[in-house]
Amino acid sequence: MKAVLCRSPGDLVLEDRPAPEAPPPGWALVAVSHVGICGTDYHIFEGKHPFLAYPRIMGHEVSGTIVETGDGVDLAVGEPVVINPYLSCGKCIACRHGKPNCCLRIEVLGVHRDGAMCEQILVPAQNLYPANGLSLADAAAVEFLAIGAHADRRPPADPGART
Repeated sequence: MKAVLCRSPGDLVLEDRPAPEAPPPGWALVAVSHVGICGTDYHIFEGKHPFLAYPRIMGHEVSGTIVETGDGVDLAVGEPVVINPYLSCGKCIACRHGKPNCCLRIEVLGVHRDGAMCEQILVPAQNLYPANGLSLADAAAVEFLAIGAHADRRPPADPGART
């Protein structure tokens, strides 16, 4: 499969990579349709991202179509999806308290592990959301719009509070 690899700061190449293996139970193989480019990707390209090891396939704002599913996955082959790029462990105290965004072992696609600037990506099914009528181009914008929606729902900080 083709993948865009950032080998080192300022060095992007289109490379042939092995296709992902069949999805294990609870995972799905997604054909990538659209990938957004954001500040994180620019920081990676510029060599200014503090949590990244090169080489890396970038891409965490993603939409695609399910190609294959492992056992126990309720999504259908051919279904258009949005990918939540934050992979949490499900076992730490934050995950057990319903705060997977604060996971002690969180990994972000395109940062801590290879992302979606490739033809196919293997993802835990719990990180896939049906696009529900959104075009795949619009579905790739869901991740960064969700960050703004989350910030808007947070209550304002009290004066003098640490946030």
